[in-house]
Amino acid sequence: MAPSLGRILRSKKGQSLIELSLIAPLMLLLAYGAVEVGSVISTYLTISHTTREGANLTSRGTLPNPALDAIILAAAPTLRTGASGNEPQWRVIYSKIIQKPGTACPTEPCQYIVDTAANGQIVKGTLNKTSKLGTPTGIPIPQTTLPGIQDVKAGQTFHVIEVFYDYAPSIITFVGKGINTDFYERTVFIGVS
Repeated sequence: MAPSLGRILRSKKGQSLIELSLIAPLMLLLAYGAVEVGSVISTYLTISHTTREGANLTSRGTLPNPALDAIILAAAPTLRTGASGNEPQWRVIYSKIIQKPGTACPTEPCQYIVDTAANGQIVKGTLNKTSKLGTPTGIPIPQTTLPGIQDVKAGQTFHVIEVFYDYAPSIITFVGKGINTDFYERTVFIGVS
């Protein structure tokens, strides 16, 4: 009996099995981590592309509501609406920025506000975030909020798309805990229509 137990302990097959059982969980964890990092990068790129396309569409004269619906549809499956939607996870905000009415602008920079008209600011999604530009109240937007605005000539109109996204890991890994899960992206286009 003793010689057969010693033979088993010295067996190469047993050693390989033990090594595999020790290394397999680590390799699986690394593979899931790589998938999660890829998902984070894909989500960020989708959000960045969404803001650019939305600002481009609205600056060229597309009405804001259809433009927002189009970019949200194009951003699926990251941004989803309807029965299988994830609206509590994201918010898309369109803001039309205009020169403050009744305020002379003899020298730049001019004072700009979020347009107080009906379509001055449109919000889609239910994530609890507010526009970093402000609300349509007539209060001027600080130049620090829109850097580069001081170089723009008087009377310009800006179209801004902001996207907030609360990233939730699709796979339970340690990677989701090590990153900032609140994504924010903003694009500003000058109106060309």
